[in-house]
Amino acid sequence: MIVKLQIPWFRIFRELKLPLVIILIYMISISILDHYLPLDGIHVPINLITVPGTVIALLLGFRTNSAYDRWWEARIIWGAIVNDSRTWVRQLMTFVPSNDKKSSNVHMINEMGLRQAAWNYALMRNLRKQDPLNDLNGLVSEAEINQLNGKQNIPNALLYHQAEQLKKVHENKLIDSYQLVQLDSTLSRLTDSMGKCERIKNTVFPSSYSLLVDLLIYLWILFLPFGLVDMVGYILIPTTVSLAFSFLVIDRIAIYMQDPFENSPSDTPMTALSRTIEINIRQELKLTDVPLPLSPVDGILM
Repeated sequence: MIVKLQIPWFRIFRELKLPLVIILIYMISISILDHYLPLDGIHVPINLITVPGTVIALLLGFRTNSAYDRWWEARIIWGAIVNDSRTWVRQLMTFVPSNDKKSSNVHMINEMGLRQAAWNYALMRNLRKQDPLNDLNGLVSEAEINQLNGKQNIPNALLYHQAEQLKKVHENKLIDSYQLVQLDSTLSRLTDSMGKCERIKNTVFPSSYSLLVDLLIYLWILFLPFGLVDMVGYILIPTTVSLAFSFLVIDRIAIYMQDPFENSPSDTPMTALSRTIEINIRQELKLTDVPLPLSPVDGILM
């Protein structure tokens, strides 16, 4: 997530470098032709430029709003994951007896709490198409990591392990039926949040809509200089390139936001949120090896 109050111009210019160079060459060619061979004969009425431009602006506005809705929904879901992770550990610590005479219970609470921290890292990696086992060392046992190896959906497998252990806790009469329902409800909310993230990840923004918008933008750019041939000299070049660039930038910003789990600078900061959850869990469990929170690098929090 970009946390600086600035637009990542360098990245935008880098990704739009090729189309901008092509557009610039095209505009320069039109200006040269107009200088040596006046193009008044193929002048396009300005209304035929402004009306399509307005339509394209509306389409871009709709696309940007839709992309922002996806990005904001992803952030809301991860906010719920943060809250439910804290709730899970709090419920374990308050429901399960854990005084000095119940050292085995303390170990069990720590194990289930750290597994929740591992789940957040695994979900983050899974959404970014990375190895979900990367960050699990020190959070779950080596034996459990071996059990998870080869699973198709490791975050879901971790929640299943939580449910299995929760069942044993209830069978050992460490919690009553009401407390079991409360803990299971928290697991259900975490499962629901995982499913919502997977829905956003696996539901791509309609490619036909994107292609239509891009086609209209480039067609508009193609006819743009013929509607501005009355402009004096080479003022036509910076004017037309600036107008074209503004449409392309808005289109690019929408592309950044429409996929919030692609490990890009504009993504939901899942790594930082997972670290925050781990810190909160370790502190709630009164563990000493608490990591430091992540800080933005070059204005970007991952």
